[in-house]
Amino acid sequence: MVGFIAATYWLVKSIVQPFIAHFVDVKRGEKDDFKFLIYGMLLANLVPLGYLFSTQLWHVFLLEIIRGLCMACVVPTWAGIFTRHIDKGWEAFSWSIESTGIGFAAAFAAAFGGIIATFRGFEVVFVLITFFGLISTFVLFLIRKQLFARECFEPKIPPVEKPEKQF
Repeated sequence: MVGFIAATYWLVKSIVQPFIAHFVDVKRGEKDDFKFLIYGMLLANLVPLGYLFSTQLWHVFLLEIIRGLCMACVVPTWAGIFTRHIDKGWEAFSWSIESTGIGFAAAFAAAFGGIIATFRGFEVVFVLITFFGLISTFVLFLIRKQLFARECFEPKIPPVEKPEKQF
């Protein structure tokens, strides 16, 4: 069942995500991106608390559907905001630092979560996941003022060089 539960999350996220991404790309400005990001993270970070109250297998499936919908809002909006604010010429490096940060956080959380689960149980892990997830959501409010409207972006079209006349 664990495999089907994981598949449910990935299917829901993968089906819904392109529609959310298209919507936020079509709308001008970053306010809608930010709202999808914040609300998606907020709800996704509450899902682990739902595990504490799950008594039936379908509860876990429902929670993963909710998490899939939430992450379908989070992933493309974060990627869009991050990409629009990368320094030109440093795109690959910036994305590598973003990915490395997530990798280190995931490694630390997995190791620390495993230790806590061993000695205190999964209930404590679910509460801590929710707590730290909510903190990460509220930290995003610190960057809110740095976001700017899409119409402020100037197109980055390279100049066209005229070919020399050859006679």
